[in-house]
Amino acid sequence: MLAVVVVTCLAVLASGRQADGLTLGEPGRASDKVGAALQDEDLYSIPQGFLLGAGVSACQAEGAWDADGKAESVLDRMAHVKNNPVFHSSPDVSSNHYHRYKEDLAMAKDMKFTSHRFSISWSRVLPKGDTSHVNQEGVRFYHDYIDEIKRLGMEPMVTMLHFDQPYTLEVETGGWTKPAMVDKYVEYAGFLFAEFGSKVKYWTTVNEPNMYCNYFPTVMNLSGLAPKDDMNIYKCMHNMVIAHMKTYRLYKEKYYKDQQGFVGTSALLWPSIPATTSAEDVVAADTFNTVFAGTVLHPLVYGDYPPLTRYIVDSRSKALGLAESRLPEFTPEEKEQLVGTTDFIALNVYSSFVAAYDLDGSGGEVTPALLGPIMDDMAFLKLSGGMASFNTTDASMMRTTLLWAWNAYHVPIVIAENGFGDMTGVGLRDSARSVYHSSNLRSLLQTMKQFDVKVIAYYVWALLDVFEFSAGYDERPFGLIQVDYKDASLKRTLKDSSQFFVEIGNTGRVPYIAPPLNSASGVQHVCSWLMLSISFLVVNSRFPYF
Repeated sequence: MLAVVVVTCLAVLASGRQADGLTLGEPGRASDKVGAALQDEDLYSIPQGFLLGAGVSACQAEGAWDADGKAESVLDRMAHVKNNPVFHSSPDVSSNHYHRYKEDLAMAKDMKFTSHRFSISWSRVLPKGDTSHVNQEGVRFYHDYIDEIKRLGMEPMVTMLHFDQPYTLEVETGGWTKPAMVDKYVEYAGFLFAEFGSKVKYWTTVNEPNMYCNYFPTVMNLSGLAPKDDMNIYKCMHNMVIAHMKTYRLYKEKYYKDQQGFVGTSALLWPSIPATTSAEDVVAADTFNTVFAGTVLHPLVYGDYPPLTRYIVDSRSKALGLAESRLPEFTPEEKEQLVGTTDFIALNVYSSFVAAYDLDGSGGEVTPALLGPIMDDMAFLKLSGGMASFNTTDASMMRTTLLWAWNAYHVPIVIAENGFGDMTGVGLRDSARSVYHSSNLRSLLQTMKQFDVKVIAYYVWALLDVFEFSAGYDERPFGLIQVDYKDASLKRTLKDSSQFFVEIGNTGRVPYIAPPLNSASGVQHVCSWLMLSISFLVVNSRFPYF
């Protein structure tokens, strides 16, 4: 019987259509017996203290790239390269959030949000990268910004670095592949704690170190700012992990007693499920999740890289004829200091993959540029799925994400970015975005309560339409607030999806928004959940050492 169900589910998932003769109610209701003791009202109600909001980053939203003493960041420099093959537009002005943040934050409050996620521009507060020169105008801006968030009754969630270190510092240190950058970052982090720590409870050190180290060296090279270098992605991650650890230790030793805040890490995750229930495909899915995201998360919980990453990178380094592994070793002292150095894990999640073991290299659909050269270390693994579009709704994605992260690390989770990119130009009438967030938030709450997973916050990417690194302004806007980039006024208008969050704020419950008939069905939801559950059983029984 199980085999029949599995085959049926695989057919449904492959076709993207509801199986003939099968009808199910609302996903997660009577059809889902796991945690049946919980009533429906309990499953989808927002827990007390749960933070709900949207986010922006300094480099994508603020604009004002050289205003009031700000120095050029590494991203500014890339955008300023003429005929840049990657950046076809510039974030120099962007949404002008720097000058219009009060208007934007007021609209966030109108959507009943209880928190706001943003990043501080390193080059705006410390233009030279260290405390030898403090830009008081920049410092005052962020004091005012945080004060406004709190005045509106929202909790600030602050990212200390979102890809945009000062360009002069990049040149001076050699960037994140060099240990010198670690010391500069820790000095910067200490400055932020001392300056803003009395107002900020939640800090994230570096946004998506795994994505930055995979993708941005390629962008730097294509921009003519750095030589091609695919050999140092793990050195980059290694230094970011060390920087986080030192920052965490600094906070706990010097600032925690008075400030009582929390310091977390971040990773981009495209949760992968196996293409079939075969042991090979199950291992392929777990391998991708572990190597792509776990490489930067695992050391901060257990004190070293995942054994799987160590084996894969060491083996390939040897096959390449290298004298030493591309994955650096931590010293014994570093391993000891690394253990337990994150209060939460912030995950940025947009869509998912299906992973298959494919030793001969004949399968798979996707090798996204954002994954970079790390995929060369997993040549036996092929990916397919909806990642490339940024506008697909997958009811199992959030459950896959939370169960993987919680089972692997058992550390509180923040969904720091979850967003729907409008690739079809629907603009203000963005009902598909409401479907996306309804599906993901309901799945998140269900998983929290049925599996006792601790999730403390969920942030929409993004509060408003902003500059996107590989898409500019028009190709796939993510915002809940439309910004009219065709007019110098940069007029703001709430999109229809904003009312979905207003309803959550008014009722304390996440409503079910039915998807169109041609999108993922309730059957797909249940089938995805079943395949994920089977994959966990296979991994735990046959591959416990992973």
